[in-house]
Amino acid sequence: MKISLSISKEKYEEIEQKLLSLGFEIADDAPFVLTERNIYAEFVCARDEEVSCHIPVSQIVYIESMGHDILLHTKDKVYRCADRLWQLEKVLSPEEFLRISNSVIIAKKQVRGIRSALSQKFILTLSDGSRVDVTRSYYYIFKSEFGI
Repeated sequence: MKISLSISKEKYEEIEQKLLSLGFEIADDAPFVLTERNIYAEFVCARDEEVSCHIPVSQIVYIESMGHDILLHTKDKVYRCADRLWQLEKVLSPEEFLRISNSVIIAKKQVRGIRSALSQKFILTLSDGSRVDVTRSYYYIFKSEFGI
């Protein structure tokens, strides 16, 4: 069985060795993810071209869903991620990340500007210069989180 690990650095090697000895295959693109309870991810597994890599969550500006693709934006690059947006939302700390629409999760610290728009919406400018919309469904959640 092929699984991916989303656990703390301290326990990663020990658990990886144990699972390998039991016949499990560890891969970032696995259909199943083993996570620790009540711990948030320190990195997200993604692909740069065809190379798998671990992106520290501190480098993430925002994550967006475009069709069947999940794009992870940092200040320098855009990566593709195999996880679904709802899966990422569960493993990212709610203190650091906020869902602002059905297709976008932002890093709260990366917001550089907030502009009010018509029909209960906000347009956010992020640290990489990107602009994303807070949709009506998430309007009051966003206001509450940012104290507006």
